[in-house]
Amino acid sequence: MPASPDAIRRLFFALWPDDDVRGAMADRARAIDMACAPDGRSTPPGRYHMTLLFLGSFQPLPQTLVEKAIAAANTVRAPAFELVLDRAGIFQRSRTCWLGGTAPPALQVLHAQLAAAVEAMGVGSPDRSPFMPHVTLGRNPRRPLRAHPIAPLRWPVRDFVLVDSAAGAPAYRIERRWPLDPVNRGSRMPGVR
Repeated sequence: MPASPDAIRRLFFALWPDDDVRGAMADRARAIDMACAPDGRSTPPGRYHMTLLFLGSFQPLPQTLVEKAIAAANTVRAPAFELVLDRAGIFQRSRTCWLGGTAPPALQVLHAQLAAAVEAMGVGSPDRSPFMPHVTLGRNPRRPLRAHPIAPLRWPVRDFVLVDSAAGAPAYRIERRWPLDPVNRGSRMPGVR
């Protein structure tokens, strides 16, 4: 059932896992569910993603904003990289179960380039809070869960997407996808020494 036309829409850039990575995330989520017993809602595996930059909530979502976001992302040139998710825990304040790891320099570069491009284009109100890369597995756990190591999950990141999330819609809508540059031996990432 599609979302109502007057639904609140959230627009954000994200990393979108392929089916293999998504399946591995679902396996980790099942183990974490046993550890923290969420009594709220688990995130369906089809919604697993890592938010790079949240652009805001809108009602309605202006098409010109989507076009500006696409134009901003068209200017980004960042290398492909591998992300290793090797920790799990709960953000106590938001009561969110998550998977995460140490953000590699290439992820920081991609985030910084997107933020600069969005600001230059005057797109929405980008989130200015510290970048905390994670994948949300669910919300409202019954028990606290300290951040702890998990079996490493390797995620080859080859692209990023612009997502439109409508309240009440069964799935996220990917507006556009951008490939990251293949990693060349001996080349340096922009902004990384």
